[in-house]
Amino acid sequence: MERDEIFALIERVQEACPPKCKVEIIPTKQKGEVYLVIVQIPSTEMALTESAVNVKDEADEKLKSFFERNLILRKVYFWELQKVRHLHYETILPVINDTEHFRVLYCCGNKFVFYTHTFGCLTDCGNMFDYIGVKSKDNKDFRYIGHCRNIDVLIGHLMMTFEMF
Repeated sequence: MERDEIFALIERVQEACPPKCKVEIIPTKQKGEVYLVIVQIPSTEMALTESAVNVKDEADEKLKSFFERNLILRKVYFWELQKVRHLHYETILPVINDTEHFRVLYCCGNKFVFYTHTFGCLTDCGNMFDYIGVKSKDNKDFRYIGHCRNIDVLIGHLMMTFEMF
């Protein structure tokens, strides 16, 4: 992908995002051209409404006991469910229109949601990040929901990994 095309895509994604979001697109060391789209969301967009507690999802039931032990991941899961999922599928993905060459990472401080079509890209770094991997209902993609001490370490890992993600 040419540099001008990347800048144009960054601009289109930036326009589709909520105000004050920062968007970057960076190449990875993957075979072929695979880019990481990073959407940094301000903490004001992390706030959940009261209805977040009542949101039901089939994965929520499977993960209920896990979330009772890990309240931070529970909050990130509900953030993804209530805010990020709609932004990703309804707004950003149509702008990118290419899941073969682009993976999308949404982050807010040290919390993140990473959308990819391959499972297992974070399995070798479980001690660096606290996360869960969840399949989409149609089994076409996966999302990793988690938090870490330093989001730059996660971004570096996703840029440098040679396994397909």
